[in-house]
Parts: sequence; structure tokens; C-alpha cells
Amino acid sequence: MLPVTFRSLEVFVAVIESGGFGAAAATLGIAQPSVSVHVRDLENKLGRRLFDRRPGVNPELTDAGRAYYAYALEALAKAKAATSDIRKSRERLRFAAQRFVADQLLVKPLGEFAAKYPNIELVARSGTFEEVLSLCRSGQVDLGFMLSTGEVPGLVTEPLGRYRLSLIAAPDHPLASQRKIPIHSLTNFPFVAAHDTSYFGRTIASMLRAAGLSQLKVASQAQDMSMVRSMVIAGVGIACSLRRSVVQDLAAGTLVELDVEMSPMHLVLNYFRNPSVAISEVDALVDMVQAVEVQKN
Repeated sequence: MLPVTFRSLEVFVAVIESGGFGAAAATLGIAQPSVSVHVRDLENKLGRRLFDRRPGVNPELTDAGRAYYAYALEALAKAKAATSDIRKSRERLRFAAQRFVADQLLVKPLGEFAAKYPNIELVARSGTFEEVLSLCRSGQVDLGFMLSTGEVPGLVTEPLGRYRLSLIAAPDHPLASQRKIPIHSLTNFPFVAAHDTSYFGRTIASMLRAAGLSQLKVASQAQDMSMVRSMVIAGVGIACSLRRSVVQDLAAGTLVELDVEMSPMHLVLNYFRNPSVAISEVDALVDMVQAVEVQKN
């Protein structure tokens, strides 16, 4: 017997389950003559008639057709199971990133990676610095991306880029139009800050103190940068933000960058690579992230 294609089996089963050649064609989205060709080809290879055909009457299965129907169902089920197993066995690349990093810095390289490596399933997790650090330390991810002033405490990382911090305010803020603002004068104005219990919040507060802002008047604390941004736009107070996260607001005039007399402040984007992971594509993703950041910085 000549080999039978799975497509012929699908067409054969469709004729039975849909009630005819025309209905099978509609179900499969092909022309009715194609259905006839598949069934005739199948009968030729088997050397048996599978249907009794009479004009104006739906085709009826022969004894050989009924026996072959059971075989076809079993063969198709095994094929689908095998395909499902193959899909499940695709390699996974697990990574975690702080929310800002995931939303602002990784979108383009992740798209490029998915297009180049379609057989690698990306499993993404985002959260606070502490959550990403915990996932990296526990070995639950293959890659971790996080921002810090330099090295990440308790973790071996490599730098990928530097990001400038800016002091931002609503356009109607009293300091919005002033130039060369002494940093100590900011003590008179309320701030919107990241939670002081978070690494990010403590880091920003420490950097501002080192820059000369001895006392910070906090009007509100927020969990993430998007909430900080919204509160600043609403006029709640000044904030120290990654300039990259508000560049569109600055261009649109929704926010302004205060001209404060201080040395530039930066945070470093670091990545952690799980040393126990042997997937070579991990390094490819890091390279793609780095390439994008080199172009933008």
C-alpha cells in the first residue's frame, strides 16, 4: 500500500463527520473537487471503496470505510498528541525585570528575539527590585534585569547602560520657569517619592542627600514610576525620575524638567545571567538589549 497523507485522513474524517463532500469542503475551507480528489486518492492507495456514492444521497460508508474510519481517528489523535508534545518541549527562556525596565527598555529587543528565535518560549516576570532580586537569587529565572547605582547587592551582574535621573514637576509648578535653582531650596517644596521601604525609594533618597538636598519633604509615596508620574502631573509635588520614562511628557509639555544646580545623577541597568543555564540564546537576548541601548544612549 502506498503511503497515506495526514491531509487525506483529515478530509476522509471531515466527509464522515460533516455529512458529505460539500459540507466537508466548507468545513475545511477548500473546493469540493479537492475533497473528491483526496478521497479517490485514498481509495486508490488502499485498493478499497470507502464510500457508496449515489446521486442526490449523502455518501455512505462501506464496511472497509467503517473499519478505516476507526484507524483514521486513532492516527490523527496520535499526530495531534505528538505535535502538542513537540510544542511543549520547546525550550523556555525565563527572565525577570523591574516594571520600568520591562515596559520601557525591553519591548523592542524582545520583539526582535521572538522573530529570530520562534522556537524559544519567552516567560516574562516583572516586579519591584526586591522581587526581581529574589527570583535571580533563587534560580527561578535565567536572566534578570534591574536598575541600581552600580553593582547589585548580593548578586553577580554586568552593566548594560546608564540612565540619567531628572527632577520633574508639573508645568505650573512655582519652580517650572526658574533657572539654576539651588538644590537646597527644594526643601521648601513637597515631593512625590517611591516607597521608602523599597530599594528604589531608598536609593533615590540617598542620591538626593548626597547631591545636597539634606531634607526631603514627602507629600506622597507611590509604588511605581507610572504612579509617581501621574501624581506629579496632578500637581502633588516634585519627583526624581528616570528621564527616559518621561521623555514624551517633557516633549509634550505635560511635565517639565527643573533646572537644578547639581551634578548629573544616573542609575545603571544591570543584568544577571543564571550560571546553571546552558541555553545559548540567553546571550543572544542580552546582546540584543545591549545593541538597542547603545543606539539610544
